[in-house]
Amino acid sequence: MKGGFAQKGVTLVELLVAMLLLVMVTSMLYSMLNVGIKFTRKGEDRLASLEVERSLLEVLHRQVHGVWYDKTEKKAMISTERDMLKLITTSPLLDHHAGLVLAVYWYDAGDRTLYYTEKSDFFNIDYGENYFPAADEMTVLLGDADDLDWQFDENEGVLTVSYQGRSHEMWPRVWPPEVGP
Repeated sequence: MKGGFAQKGVTLVELLVAMLLLVMVTSMLYSMLNVGIKFTRKGEDRLASLEVERSLLEVLHRQVHGVWYDKTEKKAMISTERDMLKLITTSPLLDHHAGLVLAVYWYDAGDRTLYYTEKSDFFNIDYGENYFPAADEMTVLLGDADDLDWQFDENEGVLTVSYQGRSHEMWPRVWPPEVGP
């Protein structure tokens, strides 16, 4: 243009390049935010899982510490069989004023549920070694419970609870037979 008037403006190619750069920067920001949100969600899920584990182990620990020692049978009143843990304890979970109770935990691996019940008439002969409470008389203590197992070693006096791949050992606080309460 000889007259000195040059048109100022943006060509279509420049506009397309600018829009492409804007889309790329926006996609990268969205991707980074999405990764951050997923990471936060995984962390929150992990914390919730650890809190559930801590709560379960705290209840078990309190009840195992309160296990009753039967002087006539000369043993701590705790047993594990199949997917069931039974103990006579001074630390009830449901009725805090009950005193001494039979606490029964049952883990149903099929539906990954931990059930619980307690009986204040623990001396009832119906609650012998073969006692298995019906699921409808038990309380769901924990749903979606993966990999839960327990073993009681009578010789060592230790209850080993395995939950989500980690083992935890608990010892009843009972008077030795030679000392007495």
